Amino acid sequence: MNYIWELIIKAKNEEKSLEDLRFKLPEIYSSYLELSTEMLNFNEVESEIEVNPYYRFFLIFKDLFDPNYVENQELREVLLDVLIHFLGEIDLYQGMNKTEYHKLFIYRELLQGCFGSEVRKGIRKFSRKEKNILINNIYKFYYTGDQIYYFKKTIKQMFKNSIVYVNGEETRDNKNEILLYIGVVPNQNNKQKLEVIETLFLPINFVTITYWQYHFGIIALEEAMKIGATALY
Repeated sequence: MNYIWELIIKAKNEEKSLEDLRFKLPEIYSSYLELSTEMLNFNEVESEIEVNPYYRFFLIFKDLFDPNYVENQELREVLLDVLIHFLGEIDLYQGMNKTEYHKLFIYRELLQGCFGSEVRKGIRKFSRKEKNILINNIYKFYYTGDQIYYFKKTIKQMFKNSIVYVNGEETRDNKNEILLYIGVVPNQNNKQKLEVIETLFLPINFVTITYWQYHFGIIALEEAMKIGATALY
């Protein structure tokens, strides 16, 4: 990593709070690098990061650390940290295209409760990586209109061992069935995630029947006919 934006993206992907990062001026730095570290190919995001502010932002910082001016050192260090955080966020927005802005708007609407209060509460149960998957599939669903496909895809991406079966025959309530084998423990966190996915993607004329740890029995399929580990359909 050489740029501030690379470091911020890595910190966000690792779900580290940007408020815990502190940027400071190094005593010795290279004119050809923005991040000053002992190891050029470092991968760890530390709490204190030495940065060369003159690499890209010379006009902003040229007078902040004048060697002939030694007063208010602590204030200037705080200003450097605040400004680098601000410039790093601007870096991220400059790298966004139209699609990324649409996804950002979708995420804001999820947090604001535009998709319902249960979705607003449940979205916090997803990790950053899972949120990206969810938002990406919402965007593609609105672009293509293929609800069932992105419902199945989201389930499989969130729950790695899951299997989705679509029953095209209508039930007594004139609904189509989708059988879900999730393959994980049905704790509160997983239940809320599934509820969010169903609210966002499941068509109104479909119902789901969920099997968490045990697959329902399928004749002639050995994996689905284990004694003590088979659910009834």
